[in-house]
Amino acid sequence: MSNLVAEVLLRLAKVVAATVVGLLVYGLLVVVGGAAPTTELAVLAWLAGAACVLLVESSPI
Repeated sequence: MSNLVAEVLLRLAKVVAATVVGLLVYGLLVVVGGAAPTTELAVLAWLAGAACVLLVESSPI
């Protein structure tokens, strides 16, 4: 049972990490890049954060 809880927490941590990276990307695009703060941009930034987490997780280093 503790393995299941650890696995769920690990998966939730990945979602939180993707959200943090996505918020950073969104903030950079809106504040520095001058992009319009739309919902589409927020979703794309979150997906970019998820892709970043996957790349870092599966890197051979």
